[in-house]
Amino acid sequence: MLKYLPYPISVLRLGASRQPKIFQRSFSSDECHSEDETTVPSNKTLDIKSITNGDPQLEHKFKVLLLETEVLRQEGCRIPSNDFLKEHHWKQLLQLDSKSARRKLLEFTFRVQKKRESQQLKKELKRKERGEKPLVPESQGALIYDLSHNSMLLRVYDSTIDNFHNWRALQASMFGQKIVIDCGYDTEMTVRENSNCAKQLMYVFSENRKHDDPFDVYFCNMKRDTILFDTLKKSIPTMDEPWFPMNVYECSYLDLFPKDKLVYLTPHCREVLYEYDHDAIYIIGAIVDKTNPEPLSLAKAKKEGLKMAKLPLDRYLQWSSGSGKSLAINHVINILLDIKTTGDWHYALQHVPTRKVEKVITKSSTKRFGGRLSFDKDSGLFEEKKEAFWKPKWLNKSKDSRMKSEENNTDVGRQINIKKILND
Repeated sequence: MLKYLPYPISVLRLGASRQPKIFQRSFSSDECHSEDETTVPSNKTLDIKSITNGDPQLEHKFKVLLLETEVLRQEGCRIPSNDFLKEHHWKQLLQLDSKSARRKLLEFTFRVQKKRESQQLKKELKRKERGEKPLVPESQGALIYDLSHNSMLLRVYDSTIDNFHNWRALQASMFGQKIVIDCGYDTEMTVRENSNCAKQLMYVFSENRKHDDPFDVYFCNMKRDTILFDTLKKSIPTMDEPWFPMNVYECSYLDLFPKDKLVYLTPHCREVLYEYDHDAIYIIGAIVDKTNPEPLSLAKAKKEGLKMAKLPLDRYLQWSSGSGKSLAINHVINILLDIKTTGDWHYALQHVPTRKVEKVITKSSTKRFGGRLSFDKDSGLFEEKKEAFWKPKWLNKSKDSRMKSEENNTDVGRQINIKKILND
């Protein structure tokens, strides 16, 4: 291990004007550290032993990593400050083997740091603007309707809304249908994929408890001391509290539910879920497979001898070219929530991102159209609507006015013969 550097480090860099610029920094004996020291420059609260778990090889790699980040900072790379880098950042950097991967992670963390600094600056500016507003004295008979002043409505705090949603989730734990999120794929994902997966799991919990009829969600195979658990813990700090309506288990779902009721949802199987079963317990694999396209969920379901099914996406949607058919975990939950309450796949599949869908297969025919079609019983024709599908019915024109406008302007609607559609 290097105990001192007898010479300064000089880095040559070409600027925009192609003129060389010299960045020099000399390490003094106070800044260099021996093998027994456990402090980090400009971050006194960081403990090496908590990061490396007392492993001497990781301690050596950590000190080399400190020198590497300092050299990158001198080269002009976008590296965050040591004060911003926390223990979980250093743990992620220690798990990366290549220098390019560590640099990408540092640049991403740098952008996060600058974004937070910008948000903090905007908050301070708004706070100053609110303080500089001229106030009208109430002695003149004028009431002040503003923040922290008079208001005609009672303020509903965020904590009150959270308590309402938590109570709805508690009701689902007693009377709602159960659903399982299989979190046993953390070893098959990279650091970034684990972080994205934890973010999707946070959305799953948030969007499920806001629904009118939420699921009783079980997070199974959630191992402690993993990137997935630590990242989810930062988003939901109270997830381990006994009063919090979140079911997190390290054991398998086979130990909690009868095997004959379990149905594993995997896009790689042949069975299609045409009819929703309200008595089944569906399992969703918590995996972000951007770099690993292998059918891991299919292999796991076959190994455990579980029933399998996939959503009828190809029957109701036409995928755009170049987009994958994989859906986020929170999108699958939203689809299942709507199909459970409505039984309409056309309505439930609206949660599929529009960037992935080229056209929608309508109920009226087997031909795929990008717009919505309505059937006119008198003329026996389909009419392609130009207005948005969410337009209220009371805003639509009457039949007589619509037929009159079609005679004056042929661009309002396009008449399509029903026989031609069925023949195609």
